[in-house]
Amino acid sequence: MVPALSQKPQTTEVHVIKMLSQGAPMMDVLNELCNFIDARSPEAIPTVLLVDDSGTHLKLAAGPKISALWSKSFHGLKVPIHNKLENANRASGKSLSISDMRSDPSFAACWNLALSQGVQAAWSLPILSRDGKVLGSLILFCPTSDEPGEREKELMELSVHMAAIAIESQSNEEELREFSGQLYKSQDEERRRIARELHDSTGQKVAALAMSLSRVKNTIAPQTEEVDEILEESIGLTREISDELRTLSYLLHPPFLEECGLTTAIQWYARGINERDGLHVEVEIPEDMLRLTEEAELAIFRVVQASLTNVHLHSRAKKARVKVEATLDGAIVAVSDDGQGIPDGVLDHSSKTRTIGIGITGMRERMKRLGGRLDIETNHNGTKVKASVPCRHFRTIAATAVRAAC
Repeated sequence: MVPALSQKPQTTEVHVIKMLSQGAPMMDVLNELCNFIDARSPEAIPTVLLVDDSGTHLKLAAGPKISALWSKSFHGLKVPIHNKLENANRASGKSLSISDMRSDPSFAACWNLALSQGVQAAWSLPILSRDGKVLGSLILFCPTSDEPGEREKELMELSVHMAAIAIESQSNEEELREFSGQLYKSQDEERRRIARELHDSTGQKVAALAMSLSRVKNTIAPQTEEVDEILEESIGLTREISDELRTLSYLLHPPFLEECGLTTAIQWYARGINERDGLHVEVEIPEDMLRLTEEAELAIFRVVQASLTNVHLHSRAKKARVKVEATLDGAIVAVSDDGQGIPDGVLDHSSKTRTIGIGITGMRERMKRLGGRLDIETNHNGTKVKASVPCRHFRTIAATAVRAAC
């Protein structure tokens, strides 16, 4: 039998369009499209099937009125033959026609179950991309065998257009995220190269210059006081340059991260901040903290680095705290401070920004690539940045039990 109607407010076309414009998740949009159809044809059961990665089979994507038992019957369905015909119609400029699923053998596996649920007909319309590629199908399961009227057909065509926008938007976002990940990887590799060059080449040359200046001072005959001062100043400057190059090298890519792990790298970075005036950073990391994958450790370190940089430059905080912990769900890092908080509107803007950037946007992108998330809480008493990555990023032998619990 057809499930009882939902009591939630009717979904409108404007609401779905608003979700699309705000970049709502694809699955949310597709489910709202089903609710949109349901509000106008309550007897029908709207369902959205998408083409899987193989391109030959369908998978259930949305259908709030579809029961769990019924949904299993969609697994392994082949892409309907009629979709190819509809694709050809779209390419030739002809209007789309609604297809009767009963005449398509692709749906034979689920048809008997549909009949047992009181369904007498199922009408399908392909969801096509802008270049005519089949993305999926919109199906209306109906309790009668009457062919859909013009109103129902217009409703289905409008729905598949909005569904196509949602599907292609997610695909574009995934491509952008993949490009973003490649860019971050390239940046990290370039930082590593420059850091190694500064430390192993330029830094060594500056150190050799300081030694040469010291030899000059110790070997030449006594000169005027002015010459001694110039030599002392030159030696001091080369040492300062050497220290700054070493610090810059570590900031670009901390060697402790690869050699000793995230714990040592964060402690070293916090110690460097504490040697300056104005901000004191406390670090809390368990002694038995598990190692993470190289990508995860680098991403978490960059979150800590960016967060503490923001604290130092913008928050006017006196104290900050970095806490890292491992749970059954994964690794969590939190950076909190007692500063003035983030100004109104900054977080809203960064959460809607889809471009590749630095700061908050960059941190979010790094976490998304790992399957994690970034949350920020802020008020006039301070800010807390919390980043998490799934447990699959634990890499040590001791993490086997943690992975098994995931």
